[in-house]
Amino acid sequence: MGNPEAYGVTRPIFSTVTAFSVLLVIRLLSAKFSTIPDCDEVFNYWEPTHYLSHNYGLQTWEYSPLYAIRSWAYVGLHAAVSRWISYLPNMTKVNEFYGLRCVFAAVCALCEARLYTAVSVNVSRKIGLLYLVATMTAAGMFHAATAFLPSTFAMYTTMLGMAAFMDMPARGGLKTVQGVFWFAVGGLLGWPFSMVMVLPFLLHHLAIGLQVYGLGKTIGRFVKAGFMGLVVLGAITAIDTLAYKKFEIVSLNIVLYNVFGGEGKGPDIYGTEPWWFYIANLALNFNILLPLALLSIPLLLLTQIFPTVLSTTEKSPNPVTLLTLLLPSHIWLGIFTAQPHKEERFMFPAYPAILLAASISFHLILSIWGSLVSSTAVSSIIPKRLGNFLNWALLIVPITLSTLLSISRVMAIVNGYSAPLHMYDPVYLPTETQGNLCLGKEWYRFPSSYFLPKDVRARFIKSSFDGLLPGQFDESGKGAERPGVWNLPEGMNDENKEDWSKYVDVSTCDYLVDAYFPSTPSSDPVQPDYMLDDAHWKRIHCESFLDAAGSGGILGRAFWVPGRKPSWGMYCLLKRKDWVEEADVFEKFVEVEDGEQEVGESGEPINVVLKDEL
Repeated sequence: MGNPEAYGVTRPIFSTVTAFSVLLVIRLLSAKFSTIPDCDEVFNYWEPTHYLSHNYGLQTWEYSPLYAIRSWAYVGLHAAVSRWISYLPNMTKVNEFYGLRCVFAAVCALCEARLYTAVSVNVSRKIGLLYLVATMTAAGMFHAATAFLPSTFAMYTTMLGMAAFMDMPARGGLKTVQGVFWFAVGGLLGWPFSMVMVLPFLLHHLAIGLQVYGLGKTIGRFVKAGFMGLVVLGAITAIDTLAYKKFEIVSLNIVLYNVFGGEGKGPDIYGTEPWWFYIANLALNFNILLPLALLSIPLLLLTQIFPTVLSTTEKSPNPVTLLTLLLPSHIWLGIFTAQPHKEERFMFPAYPAILLAASISFHLILSIWGSLVSSTAVSSIIPKRLGNFLNWALLIVPITLSTLLSISRVMAIVNGYSAPLHMYDPVYLPTETQGNLCLGKEWYRFPSSYFLPKDVRARFIKSSFDGLLPGQFDESGKGAERPGVWNLPEGMNDENKEDWSKYVDVSTCDYLVDAYFPSTPSSDPVQPDYMLDDAHWKRIHCESFLDAAGSGGILGRAFWVPGRKPSWGMYCLLKRKDWVEEADVFEKFVEVEDGEQEVGESGEPINVVLKDEL
């Protein structure tokens, strides 16, 4: 990027293989321990993938051919990987789930290592190293890296696209076509809005191309890039058209619904948030890296207005290159802050750009500080040894603080909200189990049918939620046939209107998942605390689950602090007592405190996992 004659090929401080290896370990930890905070991940992606792989699952309205705003090309890609994993020896469906997460971990680590190398080689080795440390330690990346979401997929391709646009002309010419290809794959197969981040790179390559290669070659390069985008769109459209059995451009459908949905439709019917939502959320997930990212453009402008503030001991990166790298995160944050409907996952595609902006900002601060310390006026006041100490302190203290805050954030999420992933272990729900597992007020924490035995189906019972719940995919297909892909399901709408056919009577439930929070016991007869109904339900397995309402302010539950005692609720798998021995009917609910064991009158212990035991 910039004048090709100004480039000299440099090597990263750590090799790409080393960076990938360390990142892979961290991302595999994410695959193992990350929670699923967004029900959209389960119902719109894990469930359709499970349907393609196992011929049953839950279907949302987005997959109805009437609306077709989810791509079967995207889901089918993951289902193929899931199916391949299932052929490995001794694989269960839960193994498939975590196996697919491990694939996400490897892909994410590869993309991060690629971007690290591109920044180190083409921009600055020091900025590359700062980015590597930031992406390894940021809590936001830990949670986003292995999520099964189009926004995470777009995050992967954004890293590859940014790296391609960064590659120097001295290393084989501008990679405009390659950069456009990755942004097109991320936008057309993943999330179409992510393509907006390509604009600064296109403008920069246009300027470089006109300056270095002339009008004709530049136009030719951009025509090739546009053609590559059309090829990607054509391939995806062909797959989705075959799946839905009618012509569909799913990426266009997504834009039309979300931008031009009309009255009573569109994303706003699912809730709106204040303008500062993303600032608060990013502050939790990136701590001090967020203000660094936000200050990056003002700092860059400062160094251009007052160039003497920069250290002269090393060559500074091209300011136009830096501005090009800084713009995507600011554009993204500006666009989505202006939208009333906000969700954490909407920021995922911009996470690498945010971390890169923070790294550039930190590099500029270090350079300014180095220039200040080395100046004659300051060096005559501060002893050399003290100056070296302050230099190291300015580098190490912010990195250490950011890392500790990120670890605290990750531990708070994993420790407080992991119980739903532990309810369906074969120890508690054996593989030969049959029947209905019902979800009431905890429907949105269901981790997917991958966790259920093959003859158990997830069903919904009425709760206080009055929106549209998923239905059941058509299971009539034989062999590889999946008629639920193209058949029009009943009871679907795009206005989030409740459909009562999605519910079953609680009397048909063989198992039920429920939660109880001491600070907010349910007083709604529609959604009672079933786990307190010891006359009808036996608790098979319970784990502590953070009682957010009873744990103080947001900081009290957003970060793990040693010695802090938050309020805990209980998250339980229940079994109808029609299925248990007569003696179990006499068990009573005993509120569990730390260090105590819940028992029935017969003295038999009930399986309860407390946070102090984890």
